[in-house]
Amino acid sequence: MQHTDNRYLEALCTGNSSLLDEVYRKYAREVMLWVVKNNGDADDAQDLFQDALMAIYDRYCGRDFQLSGAFGALLMTVCRRKWFDRLSQKKREEGVRNAEAERYTEETSEWEAAEEAILQQKRQECLSQVFELLSEQCRKLLSLITADETPVEQIVQQLGMANANAVYQSKHRCTARWRQLFYEHFKATTHG
Repeated sequence: MQHTDNRYLEALCTGNSSLLDEVYRKYAREVMLWVVKNNGDADDAQDLFQDALMAIYDRYCGRDFQLSGAFGALLMTVCRRKWFDRLSQKKREEGVRNAEAERYTEETSEWEAAEEAILQQKRQECLSQVFELLSEQCRKLLSLITADETPVEQIVQQLGMANANAVYQSKHRCTARWRQLFYEHFKATTHG
């Protein structure tokens, strides 16, 4: 038995604009409210409404088909199916994007770690090179201070210094000079 809403299907198939306007007025808001309630927005609803009408047209127009139920029920069924397909697709795409972002982050982290290791090696090489530019007295003093925490009294005796205060003052001057040479040299080698 033919339903009275069959006229909407016929309007869609024949392009009857006045009845199609009625379809929009009657069902577009219902579709929009449903889409918004299901993680979409008004633009999504408008696109979905158009897609659903096109799907109904493709499926039923040009065939001997008579609606036995409400056009709105058919339209909402098509909209729901299409919307859930879109959400599934979005979820899959989001999963791929997230996996790619994670992979990129891991690769970036590995790359940054490798770059940091190379930079650290350059720093060590530079520190060793500029250490050789220090005076013999500074090299001996810094070597003794850093080697197994040599007691200050022993350093005073080995280097012939007046007292522990002289060791600390010399250490400060030597360290400052080493730092200055390092920055000058490292800056020159890393920036051209």
